[in-house]
Amino acid sequence: MKKTAYKPFLFLMALALLLPLMGLAQTDDFIVSPPLYLNAGEARPVYQSPDSTTEVMRNLSAGEALSLVSMDEEWAEIIVYNEAGEAVAGWTSSAGIRPITPEDGVRLATVSSPDPYVRLVLRTGARQSAKSQGKYYNGVTAQVLEQPQKGWVKVRVGDLEGYFEEKYLALNAPADSVMSAIPTVSVSNADAPGLNLRSAQSFQSDTKATYSNGRNVQVLGVTEDFVHVLTEDGLTGFMMAWGVSPQPSYADIDGSAMNVPQPEGSLTVIDNPGGQGANLRKKASTASDSLGLYLNGTQVIVTGGGEYWKKVWVEGKIGWMMAQMLMGMMPEEFGN
Repeated sequence: MKKTAYKPFLFLMALALLLPLMGLAQTDDFIVSPPLYLNAGEARPVYQSPDSTTEVMRNLSAGEALSLVSMDEEWAEIIVYNEAGEAVAGWTSSAGIRPITPEDGVRLATVSSPDPYVRLVLRTGARQSAKSQGKYYNGVTAQVLEQPQKGWVKVRVGDLEGYFEEKYLALNAPADSVMSAIPTVSVSNADAPGLNLRSAQSFQSDTKATYSNGRNVQVLGVTEDFVHVLTEDGLTGFMMAWGVSPQPSYADIDGSAMNVPQPEGSLTVIDNPGGQGANLRKKASTASDSLGLYLNGTQVIVTGGGEYWKKVWVEGKIGWMMAQMLMGMMPEEFGN
């Protein structure tokens, strides 16, 4: 009799353990993530635990997408995604938390370029001719501000708003469904003990915080002068591109163009009296994309080129620099 009664008990226990997994739809090859939920209420904090006196993990914006773990009348245990697509777990008020419906449209966009070496340009307008605000890596997660129109989506990455091409985005997909290409770099300012995190892509913009040399940041996007970063303590902002190591390239290049061994050639240094340094260009033209901005005094190896442009090696990269920016390479017509 005891043995007969024990089997139903084991069956019920096994069923109880399997029930939480039944919310995941399964195919022959993979498990489909559960649907996203929506904060249809007001903006509110996300706490470390279901207690408003505990640490605030981050703020949940009105209209922001999330994944739901559990919920009762007062609290919701949720997972939200930061700009790097990383999951942040916490607790928030359950008021207004509900499943996303087709009527809600798109709420979450993740950069998903078919070629991870070709990053997605964030533009100031919904057209190819609009000004670039930077190139963004696969895995960067943005909040959707306006529904897709004519192939473009208005988004916000951190505090920066702009337009991405719709065809290069994973829409309303869990952020971890896209393989991330977001690099981690270190603050490395040769002229100071640290680097400022600024609120905009400008030397005159407000300073949010200062990070000491050696601190790691994740690079969401790059311009020729700045990197858009996510810090270890959850802040987003802009840092000088030359102040992080390794310095990300603005030009789209594959890994074979990085970490090139030092070749033979003529040793010189960058010497730009009218500026802080020189851009390494992909081609011998000022219109070509920059592979990085290198400060005055940086050593380079000149391997070839003509009178006005020199092919050089610098810190593991091969590219082109203007001869007038290199000590001892000034073209004759410019004089001394």
